[in-house]
Amino acid sequence: MNIFENFKSAIFNILSNKMRLFLTTLGIIIGITSVVIITAIGRGFENDISKTLGEIDAGLMNVSPSYSKTIREKDKLTLKDLNKIKKIPNVNYVTSKMSKNMSVTLKNPNEKKGVLMSGVTEDAKNVYKLKMKYGRFLTEKEAETNSKVCIIDNNLARDIFGREDAIGEEITLENVMEKGQRLKLEVIGIFSKDSNELYTPTVYTSAKAYMELDANVNGKFESIALTIEDANLFYKTGDRVEKSIQIITGSKEEKYYASGGVEILKSTNGTIKIFTVFVGLVASISLLVGGIGVMNIMLVTVTERTKEIGIRKALGATNGNIKMQFLIESLMVAVLGGTFGIIFGYVGSFIAGKVLSVVGSKIVPEVSIPVVIGSVIISSVIGIVFGVYPAGKAAKLDPIDALRYE
Repeated sequence: MNIFENFKSAIFNILSNKMRLFLTTLGIIIGITSVVIITAIGRGFENDISKTLGEIDAGLMNVSPSYSKTIREKDKLTLKDLNKIKKIPNVNYVTSKMSKNMSVTLKNPNEKKGVLMSGVTEDAKNVYKLKMKYGRFLTEKEAETNSKVCIIDNNLARDIFGREDAIGEEITLENVMEKGQRLKLEVIGIFSKDSNELYTPTVYTSAKAYMELDANVNGKFESIALTIEDANLFYKTGDRVEKSIQIITGSKEEKYYASGGVEILKSTNGTIKIFTVFVGLVASISLLVGGIGVMNIMLVTVTERTKEIGIRKALGATNGNIKMQFLIESLMVAVLGGTFGIIFGYVGSFIAGKVLSVVGSKIVPEVSIPVVIGSVIISSVIGIVFGVYPAGKAAKLDPIDALRYE
């Protein structure tokens, strides 16, 4: 019997009992369907997180004192120290990082809004990638002198003045913690900011003006923000910055720690991938159950067709012919189950996407082609692996005993 006849015979035999075929392939169908749907949702979740994290600048680095270290006055930085840090290889822009919670009166005099006043240098525009909509950002001279100027976002400008183009207007910031402490600033720039009710607006002002308002600063600060040219050198550059600050301050030990978006991106993406693989492996357990079901039904088939095997051997069929026939049948059962599993997986992923959108989720399941190809391969392997034992058992039957079997 040639290979074509083996396939023809296999199709006839597996279709002769459709209910048995359905029950046999059910485990594989459920397994493949589960793998496709779960990995599709996992991929969609990963894409959604990646899109969100895409807003995080991988080249942004924040340098602050380590929690376990005591920072004394001599361990702090000055504005002149920023120029030394800026000369470190791979560092592009550096700014001071000082902030204080303040409030500002809105267009309605009875309403106030909390803002974060941040004392920065001229490099802050590039560090935080601010897109100016009106006016300009701080100059180097303004940042290093007590210039009472500020830059706000377009949404805050609208809330305060009723319009976005508020260049030349004046705002008064009030200290939330210390009543009576006020600072009047002239608006020289408006930057674009997507509307978000949850965000706290940032008012950027000159580092020197901030220092004079905050008595605790005393001309020095503890934190800086900078951007690097090559994010792949994040950790190496971070080490250099930490060591450079140690040298600048004359400290006997490193008291500053560099952190940034790269760590968040790597950590989150790694967690998502581990989660997707783990859940996929759990779903694959049903594939194992399905494979055992294939082997079980093939053993039953061998028993039912014992006499047929005896007749075929009596007519000259070799052990290899018998083994090949049953292996092909097992393979076809598994592939058929895998095919339906992929189809149901696609449909299930589509339905899952609709359900997620109804409940307000932005996750869009994405069926992965490698997963589909892998499912076909897995189902084929299942058919072969779990068909070897039944096929071997059929091939080893003695023709005389098989012909006598009732």
